[in-house]
Amino acid sequence: MMNYTISSFVLIKRVCLFIAFVAAVTRVSGEIKWDGRSLTIENDKMKQVISFDRGKVLPTTIWLKDLNRELLVQGSDVPWFEFVLDGKVVNALQSSWQYHHHTVRTLSNGGEELLLQIVGQKQWKGLIVEIVKQYFPESSLTREMLRLKVVNKQSFHLQKLDGKLHFVFPQYAFVDHGVSAAVKETRIGTYAQEILPDFDPSRTWDQRNPVNNLAYAHMFAPDSLHFTLHEGQTSLTKGPFQTVELDGYTILSAYEHASQDTRRGFQTMYQANSDNAFKNDDAQGVVGESNLDSTDESLWFLGTETTKKGHTLTLATKILRGGYLQNEPVTRAKSYETVWTAIACYQDVAQTNEVVHRYVLEQITDHSLSRKPLYYYNTWGMQRAAGDVRAIYTEERIKEEIGYAASLGVDLFVLDDGWEVTQGVWTPNERLVQGIAPLIEEIKQKGMIPGIWMSPMGIDATAERFKAHPEWVILDKQGNPVKGQWNHPVFDVVSDFYDVFVDDCKWLIDQGARFFKWDAVNSFPSSLPGLHHGDDLHSPQERKDRYDYLVPFYMTKAMRELREYHPDVVVEIDLTEPQRCLVGLMPLQEGKFFWMNNGASAYGDYSTHRAKSMRGIINRFSGILPLQVFTFAVYPHNAAPFYAQRYNVNTALVAGRGFWGNLKQLNEGQRSSVYALVSKQKRVLPHISHLPIQVMGKVGASPELYSSIDREKSFGQVVGFSGSALSYDHRVEVVGKQLLAVLNHSYSLTENGLHLPFQFVMPDDTREAFILGNNDAGISIVSSTGWLNDVVLENNSLTVQIGSDTELVIRFSTKVSEMWVDGEKQKSQSKLDEGLLKYTRKAGETLRINWE
Repeated sequence: MMNYTISSFVLIKRVCLFIAFVAAVTRVSGEIKWDGRSLTIENDKMKQVISFDRGKVLPTTIWLKDLNRELLVQGSDVPWFEFVLDGKVVNALQSSWQYHHHTVRTLSNGGEELLLQIVGQKQWKGLIVEIVKQYFPESSLTREMLRLKVVNKQSFHLQKLDGKLHFVFPQYAFVDHGVSAAVKETRIGTYAQEILPDFDPSRTWDQRNPVNNLAYAHMFAPDSLHFTLHEGQTSLTKGPFQTVELDGYTILSAYEHASQDTRRGFQTMYQANSDNAFKNDDAQGVVGESNLDSTDESLWFLGTETTKKGHTLTLATKILRGGYLQNEPVTRAKSYETVWTAIACYQDVAQTNEVVHRYVLEQITDHSLSRKPLYYYNTWGMQRAAGDVRAIYTEERIKEEIGYAASLGVDLFVLDDGWEVTQGVWTPNERLVQGIAPLIEEIKQKGMIPGIWMSPMGIDATAERFKAHPEWVILDKQGNPVKGQWNHPVFDVVSDFYDVFVDDCKWLIDQGARFFKWDAVNSFPSSLPGLHHGDDLHSPQERKDRYDYLVPFYMTKAMRELREYHPDVVVEIDLTEPQRCLVGLMPLQEGKFFWMNNGASAYGDYSTHRAKSMRGIINRFSGILPLQVFTFAVYPHNAAPFYAQRYNVNTALVAGRGFWGNLKQLNEGQRSSVYALVSKQKRVLPHISHLPIQVMGKVGASPELYSSIDREKSFGQVVGFSGSALSYDHRVEVVGKQLLAVLNHSYSLTENGLHLPFQFVMPDDTREAFILGNNDAGISIVSSTGWLNDVVLENNSLTVQIGSDTELVIRFSTKVSEMWVDGEKQKSQSKLDEGLLKYTRKAGETLRINWE
């Protein structure tokens, strides 16, 4: 027998660790309280209570702390969830439920996730309803989803009600004492939306075509509808966003799925102009006729139903189409889950932009790397410039382009279409004799992240995989393969093919790929039987609807599985054509969007026009989706006769941060010019990358300004454009004592803020200003009559590189005993007594100040 002894020190240490553990658990579980009859969720903004009384499950409280107000109707008969199983309506208010247990886990985005299990009783014995809720500090927003599970050998079957799908979750009854409620629906997947919402094409003849029409330039656009609900009225909106203004508070609701809003543009196949100028991509979209529903309603899978009745406003998310099959089984081996939804309550509707920004930027995702701002290069524009998009794809040429991209300050290099043998055969082609390993290694050696392009559903008809799996090939009404990108057949991903594709991606991750661009995930008319979306017991239309509904689930699941395979992996979804089906919030749970149209502004367009189409994205989606979730590519060239490099690069600085094109066409000076702009933005980017962009003016306006400012720390940037010659004094609010300097533009700091005297000297001119904070150093260059190229503050040293002839005024709030200017000790400190120093310097000079 062995005797164990523990020293007093070790014992005390273990006790302290135990106390720390208990404190951590208490902090987490302190926000979730179970008292035997109800479950309480609470943070610094809200309190929610879920009651379990007499077998019923009922949210009884949403208490908004800012208003000190209860928002839910007490004693409501509105069920939290309702669906149909085995011919019977099942809802949360039936006396059929019992609390089982709950768990809490911490999310990497700062939130916490509650998993609540409710078990069925009586005829629903063996059925488990899992409700997952996420909540976040300093936020009233909660996300939630519902999952049906079975614990034994029983099975239940989802069914229709009166011939229609019937699944409601979540549903809440809010207090509403107002005469009416103002409702705003916001969609994000409307193709070819006019820039002017009230545009009347009958007023004059329209000279536009797909090349010069900015309404088509970024394909999908937001679209909003405002209306008023009166007593007894019900609305059904597609969303995914909806806001309702009630008496004293606002409700934001959203659901996380993906689909286009209309079928506008589905039949458009872009072709080159007759003179071959600004050539577009051809062979895009979907080829293959179908007898299935092709109305706009065929794209509407979920809806938000809002009813105003008495002093109650009922808000519910409902499945409308494709959400399940008639008699779809729920078994121990096959659970069923809804989409995630989100609800936030706050006082002023003006807070909506801030609430949505945080929701989509942070709260919707547990994969923060997908929101990290990176400068992006994609080889496709270079390949198009070469004429033959694949012959140029050699190790030597791509390595050359890797070097050029690194010289621009690029962080992420994407190998686009042409590296692979063919679609569906995701191994290197014969032109890459040594495979992709040398390219990936070269990318890494240049300090960039290796990325790679794939077309997940495309499959070449000559591939062995195509011949081996005819059951996965999507067919048209004649029984022939439907054609996708480059006229290749396509596989059905809602099948066992999913696992094959994910394995392809994992192989590429093993080769070193850390970023994927997934292209051509289109709305294909798949009604194939015997896969994961129905069999011969269901009609072709039912199978097609179920397929459409499930595609976002499968693609987002694949993104998540790859992230779990390697935590550094990020996937972006290409949404550059009208038939792309992943326009929506669900893919943003894991990745981001490549949102740039190959067809509208065309290839080889080095003018300012293409950049305007890129800023159309920024301008239209500002306040709707965080611009940090978008990537798009501009040409950084300075080609004659446009010489639009600064204009185009400044567009990338605002958002998108992507370049493409044949970088060999740029000379060393032009690449250095791009690098200078990118490097300066990277100095401020860590301080502003989480902030919304403030937009002033429409695309082409005079002026058109984009500002991202951390006012408290005085870091930020302002990028301006103008459609005409103009002088404009722009004022920025900053904390003056925190300002170090402004790069690239003259400025002055007054009590009224930071003034930037912009001058746009010609149409389509641009200016930029990078605002640097001093990190509490107590030193500020409060004005400069000329522009500064660089300012570095290190220890007791200030170095200023002068861009143009200038007079500088420097304020020292810190105590200085001795000072040296350009190496010479200063004899008199009289000006320091006033806290200000003035210097005059010429362009190209460097001012150096040291002190003790």
